[in-house]
Amino acid sequence: MATLPSKHSADPKMLEDYRRWKAMGEGGTRHNWMGYLSQYSTGKTMAFGPDDTIKPGFYSNPKKFATGWSKATEAQKANANQSFLKEPLLERPGPRARAKPFVYPQRERNAADPQDPEVKQAYLAAFEQLGKTNEGFTEWKTSALEKHGRALFLQDSVPLTPLAGPTQREICHIHSTDMSGHVTLSFVDAEEVISKGWGERHRLSGTDWIHIGFTMLYVPNTIEEAAVLTRIHQAGIDYMRSG
Repeated sequence: MATLPSKHSADPKMLEDYRRWKAMGEGGTRHNWMGYLSQYSTGKTMAFGPDDTIKPGFYSNPKKFATGWSKATEAQKANANQSFLKEPLLERPGPRARAKPFVYPQRERNAADPQDPEVKQAYLAAFEQLGKTNEGFTEWKTSALEKHGRALFLQDSVPLTPLAGPTQREICHIHSTDMSGHVTLSFVDAEEVISKGWGERHRLSGTDWIHIGFTMLYVPNTIEEAAVLTRIHQAGIDYMRSG
């Protein structure tokens, strides 16, 4: 691959792309030109394309895409192929949301975009409650994947499936910049979330960098949608604790 340009030598199109990237706010890498080039290079070399993240059927070939598949027990493989949602999801109403086309950070909206304060408060309160509901086997730490912000982790005493090895035991987090988030789900639940319009894969999910179940959840537009997303986070917690 050709040497990546400095900020001073980049063409106008790339500089505009950088401005769009920076408008998302911090997350996953340095919030400067070097961070932008890092995700740009990754996008050219090892990430899936922006439209690949909503294509159906990706989870039907875990042997090819699932990091840790060869190390997983039959019970762990079975857990990855079952649903932990309490009930099937409904189709999300309205036009389908989409993540912005960058590899990382993965966001739906810009940091400066307005947020409904009631929806934000309800979602964050419900997310906080997840830590209390599951306090026997989870704990709050700084997100290992985002490099900042709180995330819910599986405690060290709980066995971890090799199918979620790259998580460093991180289960889920919400981005303070736009209220989108990420959660590790079973293959069945990830497919359900994507097919019903509640989220999409990370562009690195299914590579050696990020496990296949790592799934982005879109921004809730209503308090009711925040409740659905909270149920999805709980499904991720239940999957991760299944060992």
